[in-house]
Amino acid sequence: MLGGKLNRRYLTRFAWFRYAAVLAFTLAASPLAADPLSDSRKGGAEGVALTVPLKQQLETAELVARVEITAVQRLIDHALSEPGMTAVTGYVYSGVTQRVWKGASVAHIAFRVHLADCVEKLTRGRQYLIFARTNARGYLELLSCEAAIANPETGSLLAELEQYYQG
Repeated sequence: MLGGKLNRRYLTRFAWFRYAAVLAFTLAASPLAADPLSDSRKGGAEGVALTVPLKQQLETAELVARVEITAVQRLIDHALSEPGMTAVTGYVYSGVTQRVWKGASVAHIAFRVHLADCVEKLTRGRQYLIFARTNARGYLELLSCEAAIANPETGSLLAELEQYYQG
């Protein structure tokens, strides 16, 4: 009996180490893992040089905007919730748009971030540069943590966006 418990424990630990190794290799080989400060830059649509991850975000996003978060609400899955336990599957963020580069220009915006896509919670009162897409139900959502960049004014990112869209 003791040997069986040790054997199961060993196999469980081995499986977790194997899973971690596969995950680390997958993330390292991912195109999003490219260093944004490296010399590998590609020309934008108007000949402006953009970093590879930024270019990928711009191509797949339906909305690119600078947003100040004004409210954060939980996205609750009532089917998984039980009495005394609420199943939170993500967050719904409301905000005021400061600048829209791509997509419909609106004053107020709401978008979702599912915990399966990103476990980092955005902070109320902070500004983010977001790259959002519309899901099958028509809601705007972010598909990764990289789709929300905090304090975009600290780097040259806003200048790159301005040059890219002005031509």
